[in-house]
Amino acid sequence: MKTLFRPSMWSRGAVLGAAVILAACGGDSSSSSPSTDSDGYQATIERTTYGIPHITAETYGGAGYGHGYAIAEDNLCVLASAYVTFRGEGSRYFGPDAPAAPMGTFGSPTNKDADFFFRFVVNDDQVAMFRDAQPADVRELAQGFAAGFSRYVREVKGGEHGGRHLTCRDEPWLATITEQDVFRRLVALNLAASSSNQLAAIVNAQPPSSPSPTGLVRAAAEVPLDEHRFWVGGEEGIGSNTLAFGADATESGGGLLFANPHWYLEGVDRFYQLQMTIPGELNVSGVAIMGAPMVLLGFNNNIAWAHTVSTARRFTPYFLQMSDATHYMKDGQERALEAVEITIQKKQPDGSLVPETRTLYRSEYGPMVDYHNPQLPGWTNTTALTLRDINLENTQSFQNFLAFDQADSLDDFYAAIEEHVGIPWVNTTAIGRGDERALYSDITAVPNVPDSLVANCAMGMLASGLPLLNGTTSDCDWRQDPDAVLPGAFGPANLPHLFRRDYVANMNDSYWLTNANAPLTGYAGIIGQQDYQQSLRSRMGHTLVEDRFNSRDGFAGSQINSTRLRDIVLNSRVLSAELLKEPVLTAVCGGTLSADEQQACQVLQNWDNTGNLNAVGAHVWTAIHERLAAIEDLWAVPFDAQDPVHTPRGLNTGNSDVLTAVRQAFSDGVAEVVDNGDALDAPLSEVQTYAKADTDIPQYGGEGSEGYFTVLRNTYLHVVDFPEGEPVRAYTLLSHGVSTDPTSPHYADYTEAYSRKQWHRVPFTREQIENARISITEISE
Repeated sequence: MKTLFRPSMWSRGAVLGAAVILAACGGDSSSSSPSTDSDGYQATIERTTYGIPHITAETYGGAGYGHGYAIAEDNLCVLASAYVTFRGEGSRYFGPDAPAAPMGTFGSPTNKDADFFFRFVVNDDQVAMFRDAQPADVRELAQGFAAGFSRYVREVKGGEHGGRHLTCRDEPWLATITEQDVFRRLVALNLAASSSNQLAAIVNAQPPSSPSPTGLVRAAAEVPLDEHRFWVGGEEGIGSNTLAFGADATESGGGLLFANPHWYLEGVDRFYQLQMTIPGELNVSGVAIMGAPMVLLGFNNNIAWAHTVSTARRFTPYFLQMSDATHYMKDGQERALEAVEITIQKKQPDGSLVPETRTLYRSEYGPMVDYHNPQLPGWTNTTALTLRDINLENTQSFQNFLAFDQADSLDDFYAAIEEHVGIPWVNTTAIGRGDERALYSDITAVPNVPDSLVANCAMGMLASGLPLLNGTTSDCDWRQDPDAVLPGAFGPANLPHLFRRDYVANMNDSYWLTNANAPLTGYAGIIGQQDYQQSLRSRMGHTLVEDRFNSRDGFAGSQINSTRLRDIVLNSRVLSAELLKEPVLTAVCGGTLSADEQQACQVLQNWDNTGNLNAVGAHVWTAIHERLAAIEDLWAVPFDAQDPVHTPRGLNTGNSDVLTAVRQAFSDGVAEVVDNGDALDAPLSEVQTYAKADTDIPQYGGEGSEGYFTVLRNTYLHVVDFPEGEPVRAYTLLSHGVSTDPTSPHYADYTEAYSRKQWHRVPFTREQIENARISITEISE
């Protein structure tokens, strides 16, 4: 059985011994009494189906207050333990060698490495700089969020909310937070596609203890490192799908948008669904990444938007010519590295604390880094690497997100993009009420490293679009654009965007194929590639659109509406099977086969090429395709940049070596399924599950690399449009639910709805919320 994920109430190795059986429905209908009659924070929290909180307040501080309280009620232990990590105190409470996170944007380092990273990179000065650059509304949201979260912590520590939060309610690290903690979390989130991915290489970069054996400078080889280490979270699989349609494509003649992040199922980087309302000022629904006090991806009554992880690079490494262990040469002058001594406290098995001190270093560019890779310069008395991170300098990011929340039109939304250029590592699609266009934008925080600078200054490429630059001369510093919001960043005119009346899309390939009929070209390589083979997931996304426009998907007509879009995006088609299954079976199934292989042939011949729950054969194909994908010269028709949606295609049956490899892939894949104990003729519902609340909840879909658009890491989804004369219409799913607490009635209910493909018409208006309300809580202080 393939268990996607077995969540638990997690606190650095503390696991709930026995899962709590949840109530089938309902919620806490109690109302907390106001603690004071002061003019401080006030908020009303109304919960509707699946426990989604709708927060109403008169001020930004009050809205943050309600958000902080509600998320603590749902996710206290996960978020409280994360604040310990962000403060660099994980080793003190959880031990130095335990993992600092189960999964997330900074990976899963040890507590010790995480402590040194957050105290060095996300230090008090960095947080203060970021905080002081924020406008009043962002500051008030953060202050209110800290106050609301802290109120709930005090209630739990005072004995309230009995039976909840069992793994942390009595722990010494459960503590109130401050505005500084909220902004520290935001700075850390800024770095998801840059310094956070380099965490181990930063905290383990140390000067040489002895003279270098050679004075030779090692040049970087082409792509010597695992490309995935530079992606968000440092791993494959983190990303998203989005489709946005304009007037020419929709039955209504208005916009229609699908958002589909493939994000984290556990840990502090999960999504949290909510609505925040300040009458006359703000009314926005969607999701925040836990700890961010505003909605990051969502909709209001006039705008809907989505994000997918962008291919643009957010940092560049620099080569330094060292004159000794801690000094380097630039422009012919010697410069000293800054040394920062950091001491952390480490919990021992007997509970005692012992200190560990480490000195870390930074250059004028940023922290020193050592990949400990023989193909790259290491830190010696003559060579070293450092990096500059645009998002360590980016104070605009969450101002940009809040401006999205506040936007009144698509023009207003796009103006916010150009004003801030602060989105840190995702691109954006959007639609607006009464607007016939769909927008794609990768106008984001990107180092101003044009191709001409790369040509003159790159000493090699660490990954596609990621040059190792020469730090011995200021001629190789990032360029300055007079129109840029951030120093050293590209201005908006040099970053890609597209308005279309048919559609725009992104499935984590570059901006190039935002629309298959209107490729974007002419941008710097650091932003993304052009004319390159797309992932099978990207091709599936464009194929879904093409099939709809050409009436090939089983629906009438050639336009799209909300109902059809909701069906299409969860149909679990498998592009690799559509392209390869029949020729593979033809090549394999006529020969001498074992009994298991014969059964696999029959199962796959009858399989409908989907990963739906009742599909029989999907798991067999997955095992086979994993091996097929590694075969050189597999395709009969190679990739053609003039036809990127339909190439490569066809099995290369004219190559005997390929056919031999295909037969071996089939045999090995079938053997893997049998060895795993899974029946070859089992429906997918029996072999692919999400374990929650003592229940294995069946999960449809598969891996994007296999050509699924409906992927296993689906987290939040929304389909939004603006019916004429009516409020915004939004259907949502949150596959992991709003709560990480197994004692919550909303721990598994949304996951079960997702398994049933039961889209939720989320209430937005006052009347809709009141009709769907299951509880109401009023708080003030």
